[in-house]
Amino acid sequence: MANPLVLVAHAALSLTEPAFLKHYRRGRFQVRDGVAYTASELPGPGFNFAACLGRCPPLAAVLPTAQAFFADADQGWGILVEGDAGHPVEAAVQAAAVQAAGWAVAEDEQAFVRPDLADLGPMSGPAGLVLRPVADPTDVETFRRVCTVAFEAPPEIADLIMPSLGFARDPAMHWLLAEVDGAAVAAGGYYRAGDVAVICCLATLAEHRGRGVGAALTRACLVDARGKGCKVSALRSGPKSVPLYERLGFRYACQHRTYAAPAG
Repeated sequence: MANPLVLVAHAALSLTEPAFLKHYRRGRFQVRDGVAYTASELPGPGFNFAACLGRCPPLAAVLPTAQAFFADADQGWGILVEGDAGHPVEAAVQAAAVQAAGWAVAEDEQAFVRPDLADLGPMSGPAGLVLRPVADPTDVETFRRVCTVAFEAPPEIADLIMPSLGFARDPAMHWLLAEVDGAAVAAGGYYRAGDVAVICCLATLAEHRGRGVGAALTRACLVDARGKGCKVSALRSGPKSVPLYERLGFRYACQHRTYAAPAG
């Protein structure tokens, strides 16, 4: 019997069209023969991928569709699998990598699920912390700045992080700024995938990390999501943030691994 946490992680994080996608000019999503294809202007295989997470055709049959779908992904695209789960597509990618030295792991993130949103615990955080929604064009610029600095992203990515005020106000999403003594120190939010709140884009400036700001912001997202009917929450995390999410009640579900396709 399939692990229910894995099913939630797969469905919410990779197999359902993300709510933000319609705000990107080149954003598109399709499911074909069990493979979910996601593309946007955001660069690289982390945002342009074919998710092979269940029954689907062999890699050789997936590639022609993927190559056509991602034809304008000028910074590359990838194949996303559940890492080390014995999926034949991952085995085929790994074999191709050995033979042609073309495939490489682009992202290898842990997928977490909070199975319910009932008991979220008390609010905490540093003195002077204020959490508030992104509400106007100035807030949009602040959100972009915080994320760009915190993620050490190139400046040209800033407009793609939050492309418009309409993005910020989309009712299927919720975006917050965290301020300490009036200065923005963190940003993040969630979007809904059915009754799952997908936490994403959580960014805290380096000098304010380890003080409970990220935990408070994540909790605020979960409280808002619960009020809007979400039953569970899911996210992907790098290793540094795992302790934070585990303290907030998230449980490890599986590994989501993306292999970058060979150029050309």
